[in-house]
Amino acid sequence: MTPLCPDCRRSALQPSPPEAQYTSVARPAPPQPVLTIALVAINVAVYVLMVVRGVSPISPTTGQLLQWGANFGPFALGGQPWRVFTSNYVHIGIIHIALNMWCLWNLGRLAERVFRPVTMFVVYTLCGIAGSVASLWWHPQGVGAGASGAIFGLAGAIITVLYLGKLPIPKQALQPILKSVVYFAVINLILGGTISGIDNSAHVGGLVMGLALGAVLGQVLMWPRDSRLRAELLTFAAATLLLLGSGWWLQRTHGEDPRLRTALVNLQKNQPDEAIATLAPLLQQHPDNRVALFLMGSAYTRKLDYAAAADSYQRLLALDPENRNALFLLSQAQLQLGQTGDAIASLEKLVRLDPDNPSLQGALGTAYVAAGRQQDADAAFAKAAHMSPAPPAHPVH
Repeated sequence: MTPLCPDCRRSALQPSPPEAQYTSVARPAPPQPVLTIALVAINVAVYVLMVVRGVSPISPTTGQLLQWGANFGPFALGGQPWRVFTSNYVHIGIIHIALNMWCLWNLGRLAERVFRPVTMFVVYTLCGIAGSVASLWWHPQGVGAGASGAIFGLAGAIITVLYLGKLPIPKQALQPILKSVVYFAVINLILGGTISGIDNSAHVGGLVMGLALGAVLGQVLMWPRDSRLRAELLTFAAATLLLLGSGWWLQRTHGEDPRLRTALVNLQKNQPDEAIATLAPLLQQHPDNRVALFLMGSAYTRKLDYAAAADSYQRLLALDPENRNALFLLSQAQLQLGQTGDAIASLEKLVRLDPDNPSLQGALGTAYVAAGRQQDADAAFAKAAHMSPAPPAHPVH
């Protein structure tokens, strides 16, 4: 996810209470869950279009994800804020989108019987954006994509509407539904916190926004139409202002130097010399800029200047000793330089940080072979063979 969005891992946790119990929560059940169908269709259409345009259907690259609107701090906080919205419709491979859409189908049908379709869409959108903003706050250098922040938001809104809402239904009749959705959210948050590769910050951000929106909307569901619409508009306006304020604060505190974005674009175009020329003065001014150090190492790697690349990664690791990407790339540079002992030390540390990653076990085995340690290599390769595929490098949600 491969660990993927944890809310998609257990279909048994999906809320599926008896029809009669929730069709009357606020209104009769619609003939078709039109909005849920539309949201699923849009997500699938984006995925199909990505594949038709040459994106890998199973494991898209970082560049492909960014091209299609994935969330990334230097871009989202550096002039492309629309990524906090578009990233909710971009998915990292067929398994990711299939599981997320299964979750959306189950929760969306329930939400559509609690809220008007327009209200549900605004809740879904605001929660998705809240998840993206939380992700930027937690790891601004991560590339993230997926709909599960919005999906968790729907779960949160349903929870507080059923628990706090003034609905003309006995509380005991709502308990099975409420228990199911709460169980769904708690279990999947626990899974998200324990499985490598899951962007649990996006889940928490979406859930918190959903809980807040549901707590307010639940009070007005049964109001007369005009009064309810005014209350909903005020609620959504307040939530929008909160998100705008959060984005402004993030840009002020986490926003990156625009030269980082320029250097990243240079690397995407395979122009390492231009990237180095952009990053060198930046690092003279800010020698502790972690993103600049990482990009500089990547640029030197592209030029096959492994000594300079290793120096950049080592400087970064002095600031961030558990940076997994830097550790891996440092180990590969060390292997190219013939420093097999140092490469093994880097990979062994990386395996301790991520012991269930078969790709890392395989890389460690290759380093052992280079050092003439065949018995250790065989053990590492055997471990890799018994593991599941490695998680994607991109945080998914």
